[in-house]
Amino acid sequence: MTDTARLTARQTNRLITALRHGQALDLAAADLGLSLTTVWATARTDTRLTIALAGRDPDAPQEHGRTLRADFLRLLSLGVPPSRSELILNSTSFSGWRGDDPAFTQACDAVSDSAAPYGHTGQIRLTPARVARFLEALGKPKATLVAAAAAAVLPRRRSTNGATGTKRSPRPWTRPELWPVADGREGRRHRDDARLP
Repeated sequence: MTDTARLTARQTNRLITALRHGQALDLAAADLGLSLTTVWATARTDTRLTIALAGRDPDAPQEHGRTLRADFLRLLSLGVPPSRSELILNSTSFSGWRGDDPAFTQACDAVSDSAAPYGHTGQIRLTPARVARFLEALGKPKATLVAAAAAAVLPRRRSTNGATGTKRSPRPWTRPELWPVADGREGRRHRDDARLP
């Protein structure tokens, strides 16, 4: 095998079974005729094998939650907002985990602080189409932030006032030129056509 080769599904399952039964990795790999280089290459993309290499049973019920948390932290480290990460992972459990697990909360905060900033710096306009998507998603059993992410309307990070050093949060609803109007027009000249509820 070459360095870029991967284990087959059958080889991976046999190796996981051996590790689950307590056999040492080097002995299990040798018995199956596998090179450790190939094992490492496969573990880069095979979560079950990675968990087995960590000494745990990848099919245990609690491993599903651990895998979701690890994937959530990975997305945060890439600069993906939490609400969009929940959409990608198709799970809304993370808010509850943050409230119940202080260690996970600290991990999320640390990863977010060290991550690259969110890339879209322009103001997202609340067009009628986005408002319609938001209202449709809001009617489903999801959090408000998840519905906002589905409509591509995400709250922006706080910015700092350079003069005073105080924190300020951009408020698009205070900018009439960004208000959605029924006929799809946007702009300050149409602000009399739209009113906040």
